[in-house]
This record gives sequence, structure tokens and C-alpha cells, in this order.
Amino acid sequence: MPGGFIRKEPSDSKKLWETPKVVELFSHAHWMSFYDKLQGHDEEITEEFLRSLKPKSKTLAIVNFRGLTLRLTPQLISRVTDLPMGVPWDKEERKMGQKAKKEFFLPEEQFSEDKNGVRRTSLQPFWSEVSLQIMKYITCEGRFSIVYGYHFQFLTELRHQMDLPSEQKLSIPYFLLQSMVEYATKLREGTLD
Repeated sequence: MPGGFIRKEPSDSKKLWETPKVVELFSHAHWMSFYDKLQGHDEEITEEFLRSLKPKSKTLAIVNFRGLTLRLTPQLISRVTDLPMGVPWDKEERKMGQKAKKEFFLPEEQFSEDKNGVRRTSLQPFWSEVSLQIMKYITCEGRFSIVYGYHFQFLTELRHQMDLPSEQKLSIPYFLLQSMVEYATKLREGTLD
């Protein structure tokens, strides 16, 4: 792929539908309309879009793309994806990730971790699959073996806080904007891993 992308993003949600219990969980979380909208992508257009993205603040990026100027905000992402707005958050906030990891596990559950995070294979099979789907479709992680603190923020919410009102849950649109800004910056700097 041009520009050095090495991650292979999913182009549709077919794999997700192979795990009905995960679909049920994501439906309850109001995430499935986002997954259903995934109908392929063009890698060159994706790179062109990201190269034209310029961050202005934590909640605004300007995109000048093929003659269009777009004000990219979490609200716009929410409207386009049908994901609830929720609460802005920072995936780099380690204390929040550590707290979420502690809250996620039940007292009797054992898990294996290293300096980076928890080995995904040490999660119960259902939660291992949930974390994998989050990595593939939301965080676009590419490294599927380790569950990081920010993944636990999603997992803990799905496991223990499902009944919170959507305005009190983590904002996936905010996260997606921050991810696009991060990738666009790395792409321009030539540091995309």
C-alpha cells in the first residue's frame, strides 16, 4: 500500500457475524449500525484522505479532500456511523486503562500479562473474541495478541456497565477522530509502523 501502511483493515463485517453472541452484545451497545456500514474501502483514497487531514483541536480536524472542505468532529462521525456520542476520553490515560483492567476481571478469573498488557488468549473465549473484534474494527490495532488498557476500557464497559446511559459511555466517535489524527500525523512524518 502506498505510504507504508502495513495493517490490513477489515473491509466488511462478515467475520463478526460468525459470532452471534458478540453481535448480540454489540447490538445491545448500539454499535452494530457502525459495523453494518462497513462495505469495503479503497486504500489509496484512505491514504489521500488521511494526508489531507489537519488537526485543529481535540475535537476538530479539517480535511481538504478532492475539492471539499470538511470539518471533521466527533458529532459528524457519530452522525455518519450511527455510534452514540458518549464521553470524550484519552486512550493514553494509563491510570484509566489500569483501573478498567482491574474492574474487568472477576475475582476467580486468572489471566496472563506481560509489561505491555494482558495476553488475549488468557481471556475467557467469549471476551477474547470480543476484544479481537474491537481490535479489528474499532481500534484497528493490528497486534491481536495483547489487550491494552484502552481495550479494557471498552471491555469493562461492555461487561459491567452496559446499562449506563449512552451519554455516560466512552465516545467511539471521539476515539475514531483521535485515531485518524494520530495516523495522519504519523503518515505525514513517515513514522507509521
